[in-house]
Amino acid sequence: MDMSESMQEAMHRSNLDMSGAEYVRKEIPLHVLPTSSLVNIDSPLKSFTDLQRVLYEEERAAYNQAILQTMRDGKVHPLSFIHHTSTYQASMCKLIEYCLSPAISALQDRLKENEVRLAVLTDEAKMLETEASKGSGPSSPHTVSHGFRGSTSVGQRDLHSSAEPISMRTYSGPGSRSRKRS
Repeated sequence: MDMSESMQEAMHRSNLDMSGAEYVRKEIPLHVLPTSSLVNIDSPLKSFTDLQRVLYEEERAAYNQAILQTMRDGKVHPLSFIHHTSTYQASMCKLIEYCLSPAISALQDRLKENEVRLAVLTDEAKMLETEASKGSGPSSPHTVSHGFRGSTSVGQRDLHSSAEPISMRTYSGPGSRSRKRS
């Protein structure tokens, strides 16, 4: 490998600079918590947002500490301030790229799936309403609830499985959502 004298000198000086580097040992407290305290089962998004908040606070604390360490007489050198600020902004961009962008993509995909599911369920509800209106004459005991899916009324159909033939289904009574087979 052919190197110029200036390149060899630069490498030699950089090795000398590294050999004089001192590392400071820092004690970092480690708290072991039970899993139930880390993950909130009732609201998984709350756990996710808490994690993002902690990561943001850690980056912010590191930035503030770097600024405070370079202060002299209450002033920060402009180049030092620019360096620390750009490092902080780069870290925030990485957090967004690695943590938030995939989450946003996943949430957008879930939104599309929910919109498709809503359209299918709306079509099914319309079909069931027309079917019920055709079958409900003066002698028909069947009534259809026009409320929400969770509402209970006499004669409400079970919308959970539309693949089952109508003859196999029975109508549920008040407060019941289960199917009974005859």
